[in-house]
Amino acid sequence: MRWFVGTFRGGGSPGLAATARTQLIFQLGTNNWQSEQEFAPGSGILHAQLHSKFNTMDGVTCHSVFPSRVQRFERPDVRVFELDHDIPICESVSPVSSYRWHSMSEEDFEAYRDRLLDFVTAYIDDVEADLGRPFDLFIAHHAFLNPMVMAEVNRRRAATGRAPVPLVAFVHGTALLMFAHELRGEHPEYPVRFHAKMLEARVFESVAGIFVISDSQKERFLEIFPDYERERVFVTPNGIDPAVFRVLPALTRDEVLARFRTAPYEGSAARSVALPSGADRMVLFVGKFADIKRLDALLRAAVIYQAEAAAAGLRVVTVIAGSGPPADQRLYQDMAEDLGVQGAQFIGPHDQPALAELYNVADIGVFPTKFEAFGLVFIECMACGTPVVGTAAGGPLEFVDDTVGALVPDADSDVVFSDALGQTITRALLDDWKPQKHDACVARASRYTLTAQCEAILAAVDERLRSAP
Repeated sequence: MRWFVGTFRGGGSPGLAATARTQLIFQLGTNNWQSEQEFAPGSGILHAQLHSKFNTMDGVTCHSVFPSRVQRFERPDVRVFELDHDIPICESVSPVSSYRWHSMSEEDFEAYRDRLLDFVTAYIDDVEADLGRPFDLFIAHHAFLNPMVMAEVNRRRAATGRAPVPLVAFVHGTALLMFAHELRGEHPEYPVRFHAKMLEARVFESVAGIFVISDSQKERFLEIFPDYERERVFVTPNGIDPAVFRVLPALTRDEVLARFRTAPYEGSAARSVALPSGADRMVLFVGKFADIKRLDALLRAAVIYQAEAAAAGLRVVTVIAGSGPPADQRLYQDMAEDLGVQGAQFIGPHDQPALAELYNVADIGVFPTKFEAFGLVFIECMACGTPVVGTAAGGPLEFVDDTVGALVPDADSDVVFSDALGQTITRALLDDWKPQKHDACVARASRYTLTAQCEAILAAVDERLRSAP
């Protein structure tokens, strides 16, 4: 099952031509897809986008399963694994859940795993019976339960005399963070449990290849699972839909901001109001409210850059798009008030077309995450012609330089980091980076598309399956 050779990066389409493919793919996701009823974390959005993109490619058909407590629908190509509780998550806070795997009893974990296994097996059997052919490829998202389940699906197939389906894992960051917490032994909420379970079940012996979204994530995976062969871990950077994230030159800032209202937390004395007009500069944050995203650093930095901008006669609005559990909504909104941040506007989570409009009218996108496995929000923002500021760690090191923005060195001290972040944003606002860096941002982002990512994945599979004995 060792099919893979080489590394595939955004911007290329190596391998067989799309018209030569016949691929029937099944993907198992670990998070919900975005809908009107339910916002989604990044891995859920990515799964949905890959599913849709695969199904637009010649000779490729994709089917998927994802979990949800809210969504209830059934399509021929998608089944929802219905839950009566929040989606279990590995490490950070999801927009729709704070229910961690480590909070489950062993009995509850096994019951969840077995029910998911039965559900996925039945759906795969139904699809294969309807189409009269087996799947060509299984893709398990994340490095935890889903590859464990799909490996067991293959064992069940073998037990009934059917050939196993080649299995790959698309590894997202939060599962690796969970395992890292366990291995470091520094956090009482993450006792050694699931990493040992993965080794005991020898899950990755059944996984023919690992796809990751950055070089830094590849190294992190290999640190946590050092026995996995390096040559079978492949970098396929995340991509955007350029029909959504693109320059929209007809928009004005006041026109866009007029479409949004603030989203005070429940119980707040504040009322929902329209966003202010007439700002000279706009700073934009997009992300979930979780410690790792470091919204607190941005709020402390805002005290610095707003004072500096005001001294130069510039009025700044800071728009914060995203959400989290009620306690975190309260935490950050109260923090902004306590710090005396002027012009901080919390607008809640929004869908991709709305975010594209905000990216277009912002002067700078700021994403100070402690460690980004890749950093798709950077690419989304740049595709709309807006420069970016983030942390000099993880995926953004591979595509952010001074032609498109800046990365701030991390620091042990939150105060030191926040000060450096504030000074960097101040330069971006006072020096008016956007018109200077606009074209470079658009050009850099054009390398990272969903089409390029899907082509890279299928090219790897095509090449090795064609040459496999």
